[in-house]
Amino acid sequence: MKIYALKGPSSEDYGQDKLKEIQQFLSDSIKNGVSRFGWSYIDTADLTTLQTKQWQEMDEKEKNCWAKANFLLGVQKGDWIVHINLPYWGACLAGQVIETYSFEQNGNYLGDYRHLLKLDKNSIVEFERNDDRVLPIISSRLKLQGRYWTIQYIDEFLQTIKNLKEESLGKKENENNGIFYLKKELSPLLKNMTEKIQKTHPAGKLENFIAEVFRKIPSVVKVNEYGRHKGWGTDSGADLIVTYKSGLSISNLEKEEILVVQVKSYTGKHLDTNAVEQIGTAIKKFQANAGLIITTAESTDNLEKEIEKLSNSLSRPEQDGGLNKPIPIGLIAGEEVAKFVLKYGGQLIL
Repeated sequence: MKIYALKGPSSEDYGQDKLKEIQQFLSDSIKNGVSRFGWSYIDTADLTTLQTKQWQEMDEKEKNCWAKANFLLGVQKGDWIVHINLPYWGACLAGQVIETYSFEQNGNYLGDYRHLLKLDKNSIVEFERNDDRVLPIISSRLKLQGRYWTIQYIDEFLQTIKNLKEESLGKKENENNGIFYLKKELSPLLKNMTEKIQKTHPAGKLENFIAEVFRKIPSVVKVNEYGRHKGWGTDSGADLIVTYKSGLSISNLEKEEILVVQVKSYTGKHLDTNAVEQIGTAIKKFQANAGLIITTAESTDNLEKEIEKLSNSLSRPEQDGGLNKPIPIGLIAGEEVAKFVLKYGGQLIL
């Protein structure tokens, strides 16, 4: 598959009124599934005919049309065409080719733009090249570079098309475009890093590692490793008991609180919800102020619903089995584990 960017008409070629007329004509044609290209202002400009002629057999106009447009014969089904500066300056119209080159034999009222490529109407998308949904590397390739050129970043282009067809990009307001896409590029690496952490720290060793990360957090006072691998026989729902400071670090306004942590060394999707029940047990036993589940697997809706359910139950009055106060319960899952390790324990691994 190739991606062809084609230069649209400009004010250098036409007066303002004529330019608007041509832009409208070409844009309407593209939206109806027909891509058009110029240098076809004579009836003998059909490229399929010109390719059978020797160069010396062509007249000057034919030579000009052939030299400027013969690349169109190389466009294949499945390729993409992006028209630059249509329907207006800074905008683009893109579509996927479903039929290769043909020539408009009967002409049109403009007397040009008779080189044709048929496009899939369902694939056609209109956008501005500086739209946040356009990946930066693609945006940079949609600036004029001649009458035509190819875009080599196929995966990035297809991701851009996908972004443009989605209602929401998920980008935070005022977030730098480059940073947003850098995060997306890094996401698979973070996922891979979590997998490496899980692989190199099986079972109880993962708890040891996470404990070391917690010890690097400035507000943490103490970390007790309470898991079964430490010889306790039962962890009472807590692999780690983390004591940390909260409040303001001024006269008598800082206090110590307890966080209980369950660490799960899983792969794939985290479907098991036993960790939620365990963290509930630990919160009650150790009178914790908060709970946290850390799993190397990917989070699931069911896991998150169970966490919310537990948090609500702990807020109930004591006669209903609760603690009569809100208890926050956090979840660090999948690539978030890698982020947690890099943020607080980067010096352990870098």
